[in-house]
Amino acid sequence: MPRQDQRPGVPGLPPGPGGAGRGAGVTGWRPYPRRADSTVTGELWQLDGVGDAQHAPRPVLVWLPPSYHAESRRRYPVVYFHDGQNVFDAATSYSGEWGADETLSALAEQGTEAIAVGIPNGGDRRFHEYSPVENTDYPQGGGGGAEAYVAFLTGTVKPAVDAAFRTRPGADDTVVIGSSMGGVISLHAWLTRPDVFGHAGIMSPAFWTNAGFSLRQAQQAPLPAGRVWVDIGGQESPEFPDRMRAYWDEAHTLADTLRARGLGKRLRFQADPAAPHHESAWAARLPAALRFLLTGR
Repeated sequence: MPRQDQRPGVPGLPPGPGGAGRGAGVTGWRPYPRRADSTVTGELWQLDGVGDAQHAPRPVLVWLPPSYHAESRRRYPVVYFHDGQNVFDAATSYSGEWGADETLSALAEQGTEAIAVGIPNGGDRRFHEYSPVENTDYPQGGGGGAEAYVAFLTGTVKPAVDAAFRTRPGADDTVVIGSSMGGVISLHAWLTRPDVFGHAGIMSPAFWTNAGFSLRQAQQAPLPAGRVWVDIGGQESPEFPDRMRAYWDEAHTLADTLRARGLGKRLRFQADPAAPHHESAWAARLPAALRFLLTGR
């Protein structure tokens, strides 16, 4: 199994899916190129070559809820996932998928529907993109690219999605979610751009990579108004006991900090002592996380 927090990227800009209203006539999107071993459920679209001056081109994936074409004027909240190659399809993930398409299909049957966006990471630039501070001791090195990555999401990715699909673009209808370093960047995006990302899912956050920066940020930054899901497993890194303890302790510290700052019912925290640092664990917790982030329930 690859070393902790290394998420290989997928090599990697939207006609048809927009339907009536915003997005009709925007070009570039194509149906997702399924492989024989793909595990995608439902309708998935892909926009190739999405990048900017600081981010290599990559595909962006958009999953549409079951009612999307049946209700031609309805608009939907949007969930933005980091490590997008692991979100919908086991064929593009090195260690399994989150099953976001299956989870959102099940939630739709219960009356909660959303568009989901998967943004693949930058391969060996993943740590740099998702980390708010430099850490030259980290195995992949670098870091400090979080501000630029959030600007990439807000200035390039989200406008492309909003232009092509019937989204509800306001912050209260926009969720950002990720695991490990994806949890770190989700917290950063929520705290620094709450005008864009109203709610955040922070799963198994790798705060040990930034020497307390994220926890200080959670303590000192103005507290946004949205909902936050935080979770952690007790077996996040058993081959590195100190790191495993840091995962557990620092996730609890984040939850305690947000609770003490008055987040109240807008915070949901889940700790599973047996859960590993793996897509299977995040997939298992995803239904409750998305239900809370999208509905507050």
